[in-house]
Amino acid sequence: MYIFGPVPSRRLGLSLGVDPLASKSCNLNCVYCELGRSFKLTSERKLFVETDFIITELKQFFEKGGITDYVTISGSGEPTLALNLGELITEIKKITDKPLAVITNGVLLTDPQVRLELMNADVVMPSMDAFTPATYIKVNRPHGSIKMEKVIEGLRAFASEYKGRIWLEIMVVSGMNDSDNDMFEAKKVLDTIPNIEKIQINTVVRSRAEEYADPVKDLRLRELAMILGPRAEVIGKFTGSTIHTIDGIEDAMLEALKRRPMTAKDFEDAMGLKKIEIEMALGKLVQGGFVEKNHFSGMDFFKYSK
Repeated sequence: MYIFGPVPSRRLGLSLGVDPLASKSCNLNCVYCELGRSFKLTSERKLFVETDFIITELKQFFEKGGITDYVTISGSGEPTLALNLGELITEIKKITDKPLAVITNGVLLTDPQVRLELMNADVVMPSMDAFTPATYIKVNRPHGSIKMEKVIEGLRAFASEYKGRIWLEIMVVSGMNDSDNDMFEAKKVLDTIPNIEKIQINTVVRSRAEEYADPVKDLRLRELAMILGPRAEVIGKFTGSTIHTIDGIEDAMLEALKRRPMTAKDFEDAMGLKKIEIEMALGKLVQGGFVEKNHFSGMDFFKYSK
């Protein structure tokens, strides 16, 4: 399947995921990545999944009465690597009036063609976790061809061309990019890019690529947001629509977990089902070896067993 969810998103409410990659492909190897390490980095754009395959699944979702707040192109890595990204955005907009978001690490905003393909999206959500080269390498561990200064230039060029909404995410990791100086460096750059509507401060809340990638406490997140100014906000809890899954409960859960770890509460909020129903379905998936349970930051997360 190339669509997944809807899943609860703290930034987008109930988000129907569209995965144009099918398997993990990325040009960064971020220490906090909830999909685990990227063992083979790539910055080459190519066709991973035919547009028609994705659109067929999406049409079926809406024909069955599927409900979502956003259609979100994200999935198994960096979606701008998909050579058919622009075509996919155009075709999705033909079949639904739900707003379309693209979640990206922002690296390929250096490419004028990628910037052009993103123009029809309603919201583009790039990430930029570090604003000094040393910290960028430490947190994001980029492909050797990627330079932080060029990524910032690409972000600035995109913001000057794009007419939609830009919500930039800074993922903060304890002891790595959470100092006052880190945020002052971010502010120095972001104050020169006024077209960014929101600067969203986030931290590690799920399983991550490296055990040492620890979350930052809420109070510290609020302090960092204050340094960045009025556009900055700390990402809060999920608020969005609820949905009774249109497929089998276990099947719908499994497709969501293939893309990101989730808690039982995540499923409860998103699917509109009783706690006991969620727990029974997750129990079956764990017992069958499809899913494993991990404890992180005081919560139990369920993760697809590859």
